[in-house]
Amino acid sequence: MLERLLNATLRFSIARRWLIVAAAVGISFWGVLAVGQMPLDVFPPFAPPQVDVQTSAPGLSPEEVESRISLPIESAVNGIAGVEIVRSSSKAGLSMVQVVFDQKADIYRARQSVAERLQQVSSQLPTNASAPELSPLISPLGTILQVAFTLNANGATSLLDLQQLVLRSYRQSILAVPGVAQVTIYGGQEQQFQVLVDPQELQVQNVSLQAVMEGVGSAMATRAGGFLIGGGQERLIRPLAQITEVGDLADAAVRNEQGQPVLLSTLAKVQRGAALKRGDASFNGQPAVVLMVTKQPDVDTPTVTRAVERRLAELNRTLPADVQVQQTFRQSNFIDSAIRNVSESLLQGVVIVSVVIVLFLMNWRAAVISLSAIPLSLLIGLMLMKALGLGINTMTLGGLVVAIGSVVDDSIVDMENCYRGLRSNQASSTPKSPLKVVFDTSVQVRQPVLFSTVIIAVVFAPIFSLTGVEGNIFAPMGLAYLLCIGSSTLVAVTLSPALCAILLAPVQLPQETTWLALQAERLYRPILALVLETPRRVLASALALVVATCLILPSLGRVFLPEFREQSLVNSMVLYPGVSLEMTNRAGLALTPGAPEQSPVQLGAGAQRAGSRRRRWGRCEPGPRGCGTERTGPCQSPRRHCRTAPGLCQAARGGSQHRRLHLPPHG
Repeated sequence: MLERLLNATLRFSIARRWLIVAAAVGISFWGVLAVGQMPLDVFPPFAPPQVDVQTSAPGLSPEEVESRISLPIESAVNGIAGVEIVRSSSKAGLSMVQVVFDQKADIYRARQSVAERLQQVSSQLPTNASAPELSPLISPLGTILQVAFTLNANGATSLLDLQQLVLRSYRQSILAVPGVAQVTIYGGQEQQFQVLVDPQELQVQNVSLQAVMEGVGSAMATRAGGFLIGGGQERLIRPLAQITEVGDLADAAVRNEQGQPVLLSTLAKVQRGAALKRGDASFNGQPAVVLMVTKQPDVDTPTVTRAVERRLAELNRTLPADVQVQQTFRQSNFIDSAIRNVSESLLQGVVIVSVVIVLFLMNWRAAVISLSAIPLSLLIGLMLMKALGLGINTMTLGGLVVAIGSVVDDSIVDMENCYRGLRSNQASSTPKSPLKVVFDTSVQVRQPVLFSTVIIAVVFAPIFSLTGVEGNIFAPMGLAYLLCIGSSTLVAVTLSPALCAILLAPVQLPQETTWLALQAERLYRPILALVLETPRRVLASALALVVATCLILPSLGRVFLPEFREQSLVNSMVLYPGVSLEMTNRAGLALTPGAPEQSPVQLGAGAQRAGSRRRRWGRCEPGPRGCGTERTGPCQSPRRHCRTAPGLCQAARGGSQHRRLHLPPHG
């Protein structure tokens, strides 16, 4: 039955050859439109569904946060169906609980289940603890953009004003961009209204500290004033108690023990100041405010990035003249580089195939028939990927690059056999119909073409048996490769025979063999004769190579994924618990000289877990190729410099690799 179906397909393709060509052109245009709608990302979705819960409790120690907040939340979410791992991190005044679900769990239902359990446990938490909050739903490698804001040395704007300016003007505006999940701002100085109480004045005025706190709280609160009803109308009474200036708070009234009002300015010094820093940021050694944009899952990274950049360009025009803006990280650059590399590989493959076919056959028609299989097979493969819900990322692009050299094989086999058959038929004394020759020669190579595709699928089958993170990363690559190979087989049994009937059947083909083909045959014949005369020696040599490979294999290094050529190098280090923020800043600045020359360096320090700090490199742009596998390149200078500071540096990696290694393991 399969043979009859394939024969009918061949006959239809040859008889309706112009229809097949028109269909191929239409599918190509359709494929280009479909590829433009596919989401672009660095990696496929590989992390298991995860829900992060954060609860703040100012004033509580890490031990109290662990026992009174983290443990009750862990106990509440442990019983949810599909939960595999529950881990928590407790630090001074903050509890973070990560709930990792089974890979097949629906993330939206998982978040709903966690939210329902949190409602039940909220009454058990301390009164000074805020309501537990779910972190936004973000992509595992969702950081798409980082921007550093710095000040000129002689400018009038302070770090306190800069932090408030970025917080008020940028956060909500960027969150309104479609596809943005979270906007994080760190560094600078957080503004506070500080009340510095004078104990002697409290004693003289007979005012308790509790009364001062109540008075300040009342001054900062906004309460309902009711309604004024009269004349057939109702008017809303709205007391304006929102404090915006220091003088307004200084004029607040505080009651003494006798119930008499006392101005707050007579009891304390009221000023505008900076809160205690729990994190910091700098750019090229200067204090900075860093804005980090994170995208939602399953959205196109370049599209969201361009939309955010347009919004940033609009907002930057409103900044004071002494504020400088520098983009320090752009994930889309890595994606653009990967797509550019695939395009270059595709172009190189087309050129190489064209040169080889023309040199061996000296026929441009044969080259056109073979080359048509490359773009059409890749486009059909991408359309099938889109239908299966796959996007374009590093792994699927890798599968396409590997497939470029294979998708043309089936078409070349069919074209070469048809070319040889037509040439023999033209030299025959009783030639047959050229279309019949095209059909017969295509039938001759059909079985090897199909078998080769099946063998390739069997070889790639173990990839689909991988589970967890490994399966989620490598399965899309194998699927992209197999879809393109299967598409090339479809092209070889439809479009290639149709093009052979159009371009080769009606013309007179040269009977003599080209000079290059003759030379290649002359060189190959002695080798073939030697192999046929001593088959045992050849098999023994092959077996020896296999054994040698098995012996060498255990000594090779192992790595989950290769190091990518990224232009952003992240250098993370963890200091001992209890190290101050000032010392963390000094440690980070000590590693700054190790960055390549003329490379901007963005540093971020903050609590990673209770009592510890972390420092990060920013951007490193030594050249157009970026960082990565060039072990002797300029990007290795931070790694070499780390060796001169023992105990400080943990690792220097590319930005995507750094983020990937900090994701929770599966299972």
